[in-house]
Amino acid sequence: METMIINKQIRIQSNNGPQILELLISFNHDDPDEVSKMTIKARFEGKEITAEGTQYPFEDAYADLQNKLPKSVKLAGCVTCRHGNLSPAGNGLDEVFCTKDVSITCKQDLLFYTENERETKRRSRTYTDFCDDYVSQEEDVFTYNDYLINLNHA
Repeated sequence: METMIINKQIRIQSNNGPQILELLISFNHDDPDEVSKMTIKARFEGKEITAEGTQYPFEDAYADLQNKLPKSVKLAGCVTCRHGNLSPAGNGLDEVFCTKDVSITCKQDLLFYTENERETKRRSRTYTDFCDDYVSQEEDVFTYNDYLINLNHA
């Protein structure tokens, strides 16, 4: 069993404005179907932060990272965005679907957008992608993604 390692960047918002946080992400297996743990390492203000997730597809790792950053710093990527929905039929590793142009009120609303080949190509993003339509997830707005649940129950 080898470990799969990738380098990523995610945008953060802080009192100093937008910045980029470098991430070193490792998975406990090189076969995406066998991965059961994801670890994120980052350096912020000279300190190393290690976050872990064990719930595929690992929004919990990003929630753990957010909880380990100072309160004034917010992750700003598709995984934390109101429009960043997962597929009710299942997701690939690091895959989220952008639904910024449609109303999603329940997981059934997502089936066409996440299962139609043309729509999935158009909407597929990674957790760390960012665009100008970014809006943070909120408790009273439906997003089919466990980031906020994990963030609040850590």
